[in-house]
Amino acid sequence: MIRIGELANKIGVSKKTLYHYEGLGILKPSVINDKGYRYYNERAISRLQKILLLKSIGYTLKQIKILFDSEMHTDENQSWIDSLTDQVRIIEAEKDRLSRLQYYLNATIQVIKLKDDLRPQEMLDLLEDLNKRTLVNGVIPARFDEPLNITKEQKAILERLPVIGSDDPRLEKILSIFSEVRSIMHMEPNAVYVQEITHILYTEALKLFEGDEELMNLYWGLLTQPSDEEIVLGMRTEVTAFIDEMFYHYFDKKSNDERGKV
Repeated sequence: MIRIGELANKIGVSKKTLYHYEGLGILKPSVINDKGYRYYNERAISRLQKILLLKSIGYTLKQIKILFDSEMHTDENQSWIDSLTDQVRIIEAEKDRLSRLQYYLNATIQVIKLKDDLRPQEMLDLLEDLNKRTLVNGVIPARFDEPLNITKEQKAILERLPVIGSDDPRLEKILSIFSEVRSIMHMEPNAVYVQEITHILYTEALKLFEGDEELMNLYWGLLTQPSDEEIVLGMRTEVTAFIDEMFYHYFDKKSNDERGKV
């Protein structure tokens, strides 16, 4: 048997920690002599190693005590299996919680980029709205009130679109373009520079829809239709209305240019 100081040095914990474990009832000395010196045998040392192992995989001291107490009533191996299975469930639940929290943070950052500003109440409303939605593969996809009359291939394209809250690099590019659009909303939508931005937006958007202009127009129509809720988080009506005007002049000029070539 070894004394408390030797055990502390051997295992790499403090004497204070060992006293704390004793107070909790999870590690008792094998012997306490008449002078109050504490001694630990191999079984006690093994128990301490179990405690440190359990702590390293996320157990609290309270959970460790519950596990050790259960060993007195059931088979030790079964107690460990049951406890570790419960711990896996706890970790899975925590992973889901952290995944949702990470999504909230990413989505909030990206919505601020889309809206340029976000008041505290708007942020609370945003988080409340996010909490109502289902997380799919770590993100909350765009949702539509009615089934879409599209082909299987077009549905697959929509499913591959970057969504708010994701770390898809394509999203950052689109966000930067929308940020530029907000900065030019004081200009006329048919101004030369505005139309240059329109062309960039059109080109990048068409890439997202894998060249399917019909699907892109359908999707944009869904984004801009009257609704009590934002179909895609962060898309303000005034911005989408300005983009509509930008594209009206863009396609009008494109049509005129094509007629001029005939």
